[in-house]
Amino acid sequence: MSQRNVEVVRRGFDAFNRRDVEELVTLSHPDCEWHPFRAQLEGSVYRGHEGVRRFVSDMDDDWASFEIHPRELHDLGERVLATGQVQALARGSGVAVDNLGGFVFELRDGRIARLVSHSDPEAARAAAAQ
Repeated sequence: MSQRNVEVVRRGFDAFNRRDVEELVTLSHPDCEWHPFRAQLEGSVYRGHEGVRRFVSDMDDDWASFEIHPRELHDLGERVLATGQVQALARGSGVAVDNLGGFVFELRDGRIARLVSHSDPEAARAAAAQ
């Protein structure tokens, strides 16, 4: 069951990088909460399928390109810990980003129910262990 969760997360990264919003919605639980970098900075959260759609739209507003290339995916039962390379180019300023990040996914009913992004993979590891 949980190895299937790893595959859902892998498919989620792939869909995000392709900007396949409908695939992301399909992979996400209707009551999902996404806490990506932007939402954390703004003190907000993207909720539900409409939140997933808004998240991708907001990303495209801010970034000329933004991709996450997973390096490690760890099966933790109903959680998946992912670390990966975040590569992005800011729209407007042209600032380039090329850093490691960490991501903790919680899955329910085989779909992403919660996602929290971390700018430091070690912080993601610590959060996943709780």
